[in-house]
Amino acid sequence: MARSRHTFLILAAAALAIGAGPGAHAEPAPPGDAARADAIRVELHLDRARFGPEGPILLRFGLVNTLREPVDVPLDPPLSADGQGLPLRLVLGTAGHPALVVYQDDDQPRNVQPGDLPAPDAEAKDTLRLAPLGVAGARIDFRSLYPAARYPGSYRVVWRPLDGRFGSAVVTFRVDVPKEAIVVTDQGKISFTLLYDVAPQNVENFMSLVEEGFYTGKTFHRVTPGLGLQGGCPRGDGTGTRPDGRLVPAELSDLPIDAGTLIMARKDGDLNSASCQFFIASERLPELDGQYTIVGQATDEASLRVIRQLVALPTDAAGRPLRPLVIRSISLVDAPTARVRRLELQPTRGSSSAPSSIGELKPVNP
Repeated sequence: MARSRHTFLILAAAALAIGAGPGAHAEPAPPGDAARADAIRVELHLDRARFGPEGPILLRFGLVNTLREPVDVPLDPPLSADGQGLPLRLVLGTAGHPALVVYQDDDQPRNVQPGDLPAPDAEAKDTLRLAPLGVAGARIDFRSLYPAARYPGSYRVVWRPLDGRFGSAVVTFRVDVPKEAIVVTDQGKISFTLLYDVAPQNVENFMSLVEEGFYTGKTFHRVTPGLGLQGGCPRGDGTGTRPDGRLVPAELSDLPIDAGTLIMARKDGDLNSASCQFFIASERLPELDGQYTIVGQATDEASLRVIRQLVALPTDAAGRPLRPLVIRSISLVDAPTARVRRLELQPTRGSSSAPSSIGELKPVNP
């Protein structure tokens, strides 16, 4: 689907206008005080800290009035009232006074150039009115402003609107080379393609645990023929969570849960309770479609063969393996396509057997 170059959202429902305008009773609004340096707070936010090479990187920009009275933010040059919350020219600055600076891999700073923005018209205003405790905001895909953000590396973005008159705000994030997760078991290896753009927060959570070595020595504590296997519990019985207790909200998609699909386990009845446990489907499971967050898919027939071998191992009546099924390790490696594309993108310097009613067989944490 084609994306517009910029996407804007007003971040607060507070009354906001550019310049003076009629009040609720058709009376002129009282003039706002000229904004003092300590009256306005500059904000810059990201919803996560890691991204793949594709998809949007949504930055949220905001100017916050910290006073219980309206203030007027002086604008130079004047801006047109475009009805879009925080004007793009205020986000980017001007060619002579850029407001957005990027540091990539601790290299030299690069100014994000404003480009061909419309010149102020006859209706342009020289002040931006912020209501009491009001916010003027914009939500913008950073990659539409800075296409080089598709390259792997670390990034630091600094926003200093209006020449830093009200301070600045900073966010940092990483762009990863696409990775595969390799799960090593006594039956062989299982390779998964990670689906960054389908479930970014859950993939980030899974990858961070892998990088910490969290899964090494954990087990598959439940095995169910016709469904799959579940593992990654620190207690080894399906009751454990991450050591810090963090829970990750669901990121549901319309992808089918098929043989080899890697999904995050959750508490029964709570979509937003993924933690560290995961489930690997051994069959096509239409009953689970749309109910669990999918974070990966087995990449080849060899991986599917290992999954089938694990599911075929003997268990007790509760699905507990009769001997420990140890996760020897999980590691991250560059995906095969990434190993090719990495060279291309380097910047130059300067049918299911599942039961019809799955009941307690759902991949959940009690």
